Amino acid sequence: MSAIRALRPALRAALRAPRVVPRVVVPAFASRSFHATLRARGSGETDGELAAALAAEHAYETESATDEKPEFFKNLEQDGVWAVKDVSGSDDVILSRKFGDEHLKLTFQVSDLDNAEPVESVDADGSVIEDAVEPAYITSSLLVTKGGSKKALLVDLAAQPDGFEVTNVAVYEKGLAEQDGADADWQRRSKYMGPQFDTLDVAVQDAFQNFLHERGVDEALANFVVSYSEYKEQKDYVTWLADLKDFVNA
Repeated sequence: MSAIRALRPALRAALRAPRVVPRVVVPAFASRSFHATLRARGSGETDGELAAALAAEHAYETESATDEKPEFFKNLEQDGVWAVKDVSGSDDVILSRKFGDEHLKLTFQVSDLDNAEPVESVDADGSVIEDAVEPAYITSSLLVTKGGSKKALLVDLAAQPDGFEVTNVAVYEKGLAEQDGADADWQRRSKYMGPQFDTLDVAVQDAFQNFLHERGVDEALANFVVSYSEYKEQKDYVTWLADLKDFVNA
């Protein structure tokens, strides 16, 4: 299941169903200590309800779950070209490889699965004939460095199942290009980042696309990025459900 997830009716009903709470009439002369109203270990009246709903959702999501890697992941590993660095719970995934004296690092964010939007297909008279979902694009950043240069390329891309769309190509000092964090990003933004890619001469665009394809940044890799984002998001979602359920039950 991708991040474009609507809550299941059963869970939604469980979370929203009204509860009947007996009304207790306290005599006006009665005094109640504030501390006496606190429940041990923070257990509120709704904790059991939430824990049950989370347990049901977690069970539903793990019914068909398997620890076996999907076929597309096995194929990438068998090719032995790209290495995957993925930390559970982290939004970023890194693919890296060597190409001659170059080092390529492609970073993408799984949370971009949320950017898919519903679209409507219409016929000639403007009537809606079909509802669909515009495929998610996965924001990606490609860093290319080489031993013989003090410069580095930073390429902004958007991955979709049918390939990468290049949006920008920038050249920076290698040290600045390799730095992580908001401060480094701010410094890069203060430099000239080059023109929008689609404003370049078509011959330049085509030649740069060939440059990327030769290095394996192609349709197959873009499809992997989208597929892996869905795979990772589902794993992280199940872990999140388990962690939240354990916290509520603690």
